Amino acid sequence: KFGNLWFGTFGGVSRYDGQSFRTFTTAQGLANNIVWSITEDKTGNLWFGTEVGVSCYDGKSFRTFTTAQGLAHNTVWSIREDKTGNLWFGTFGGGVSRYDGQSFLTFTTAQGLAHNSVRSITEDKTGNLWFGTFGGGVSRYDGKSVSTITTAQGLANNQVWSITKDKTGNLWFGTFGGGVSRYDGKSFSTFTTAQGLAHNQVWSITEDNTGNLWFGTFG
Repeated sequence: KFGNLWFGTFGGVSRYDGQSFRTFTTAQGLANNIVWSITEDKTGNLWFGTEVGVSCYDGKSFRTFTTAQGLAHNTVWSIREDKTGNLWFGTFGGGVSRYDGQSFLTFTTAQGLAHNSVRSITEDKTGNLWFGTFGGGVSRYDGKSVSTITTAQGLANNQVWSITKDKTGNLWFGTFGGGVSRYDGKSFSTFTTAQGLAHNQVWSITEDNTGNLWFGTFG
């Protein structure tokens, strides 16, 4: 909210204020120096998903949550805050955990999740949560039940590494090898190197202020 940029690295997290960098590591209280994901919540706390738990930074100090506090798995690949203020943590092998500020609730394949490794999370315009998994496709949670979409329904690839909602409400799924799929709520359109995409492994997606979409690829 202050306009700083935060970079998650394999050597801690760096904050850039426009002029200089300050780095935070385990020496300052970060859970682990391998940082996979970053999210700022509505109150301004920053959450860092690391290789060994998730750390909450309030601007002064770090508080860490691990499996000891109820987190599904200590490797946290993705974080998303929903419209009601719950935080969702996608983990490597443990499913996804919801944190309401007091306790954790975990969803796995036992509750219908497509796969227990969750690489990406987003919330659509109607409040559904979408979980991009590491091989099971993408799962949608409507607050009551989980449904899954895979290549059988038109998804480009079942490894979904990134998800973004654009300003018109379309969902974009970056896959690991199938390019990127756009979902309008009814059907999929897929874009690959054949349409001009740089590479078919898409690790990150964002929309800029003018509505352009940017795809970060693996190569």
